[in-house]
Amino acid sequence: MDLKSLKDIPSSFSLVKKALIFCFVVTILVSTGSLFWAYYTTRTLKNTAYVLTKDGHAALMQAINENEIDSYRKPEIIHHINMFHLAFWEIDQFNYERKINDALYLAGDAGKRLYKTLEASGHFAKISTENLTQKIEVDSIVVNDEVYPYSGNFYGKLRVLRTDQKVESVNGFKAKFILYNVARTNKNPHGLLIENYHLDLNEY
Repeated sequence: MDLKSLKDIPSSFSLVKKALIFCFVVTILVSTGSLFWAYYTTRTLKNTAYVLTKDGHAALMQAINENEIDSYRKPEIIHHINMFHLAFWEIDQFNYERKINDALYLAGDAGKRLYKTLEASGHFAKISTENLTQKIEVDSIVVNDEVYPYSGNFYGKLRVLRTDQKVESVNGFKAKFILYNVARTNKNPHGLLIENYHLDLNEY
């Protein structure tokens, strides 16, 4: 081995050392990146689900943060209000007990008080004995979901029909109330409860 070769040994070691350090750094970066990617993918998949629609198609369902619930609440509030009014007011002699029972799952004490008031006034007895049918028409539902508890107003018409489908009476229907978040159940799928229900009926 000549002197020149001996002089090149330190530089060769230095080059190998740099190459090893470079490989080590690249390995660390790749490993760290893989861990972050795996963590992100796992979190994304954990909050994602596919459900099968009636048509047999897969629909993507994305979970939301609890702090974001209010951003998605308004359509549910409107549908909940509509569900309650259709169940409570759109009744006849055969189904009023069952439908009102369903409606009371959507309202709290205010719903029970409203039922007892109407019962005491003979409202349901009249529907039963005179074979009447109530139909409610929705004009508009106004909701304020910016402040909790939420507030809502329902505007419509309440029609009372005889068995021959002739109109017995038509009343302008206005109701205002507030809504609270509660646990979701099969009977209360939106997890909302109507309270402080104030009704104003004006016959045309």
